[in-house]
Amino acid sequence: MTFIRDRLEVSAVNQMHQNWVQRSENTLKQLKGLMENTDQDRLELVRVMRFSFGALGQSLAGWMQWVNSPEIMSSFNKEELEEMTKKITDMVEQFVTYDIEVTSTGTRKGLAKQRENEQQGLRFVI
Repeated sequence: MTFIRDRLEVSAVNQMHQNWVQRSENTLKQLKGLMENTDQDRLELVRVMRFSFGALGQSLAGWMQWVNSPEIMSSFNKEELEEMTKKITDMVEQFVTYDIEVTSTGTRKGLAKQRENEQQGLRFVI
């Protein structure tokens, strides 16, 4: 879409921003609602994780668009970029650390199950 005036372009960007913020706030409400159910079975817990990863994926896609846009990133001063970088790297460090922990646990459980199946003469391949 081509805009004739800068004012219209700014208006369109503001509308996109409002839609993104509104969708993100709705996502947070849904997450909170999903977590308020304290009596979840295993399948429901997996469903919440899937929803969470979907929300995270959408957020990451938005961040990638921003950091790959010189026009957007140049609008932030150095202090703002330092703050964003610190928060993002702290969150990523926590997530990757947890990922390593869960992957290690899952691998041990998977190997234990595989050994058990081999002892029973069963072979399960994914």
